[in-house]
Amino acid sequence: MGTHGDDVLFSGCLTVLAVAIGARQARREAKGPPSAGPAGGRAVFGLVALLALVPFLLITLSHGYGTENRISAVPFREILDASAHADVDLSDVAAVNLIGNVLLLVPFGAAAAFVWPDRRRVLKTALTAAALSLTVEVAQYALSLGRVTSVDDVLLNTAGAALGAFLVRRWTRTRRTRRLTPPAPSASGAGGRAGRGKGTEREERIGAGRRSGA
Repeated sequence: MGTHGDDVLFSGCLTVLAVAIGARQARREAKGPPSAGPAGGRAVFGLVALLALVPFLLITLSHGYGTENRISAVPFREILDASAHADVDLSDVAAVNLIGNVLLLVPFGAAAAFVWPDRRRVLKTALTAAALSLTVEVAQYALSLGRVTSVDDVLLNTAGAALGAFLVRRWTRTRRTRRLTPPAPSASGAGGRAGRGKGTEREERIGAGRRSGA
């Protein structure tokens, strides 16, 4: 197995590990406040976000298959070129590249969304991912890695991180709504209370009749 294969395998293992740790911490926080406190929970997700970045850096900063660097500064050009083919499948390198650029930062975006637990978590995550991706693209060109320095890669990486943060925001809102919504009274419980009420009224009438007869 070559260097690229090793990087992909190692990156896959790290991604699975990051997702497992993040999912476990998310379940802990969903059940109640973590024992380490809110700051401790954010620290865990911060470490998960850093761990999720390692596969992204390993893949994007490795040597490409080209012999010279190239710059693609026109937004959406590569995206439109890849989507213009009707027979796009997993054997299409351009399609795999586009999908991979999105998926690479989804775990990072999901973990980073827990670090900023406020209404602007998606925006903050997207801006952080954009800055990170732009730095990587500049490094690719400066290091002469034989890759295409593309503005579309920045857009796709940012979209992937924003997608991860958006999914986390939806999940946390759903969990919060379920917590704040009181459980509806069961039919058996309501019927039992009604029956007890009728029984009490009947006993009071019987007691009043006995007192008047005496």
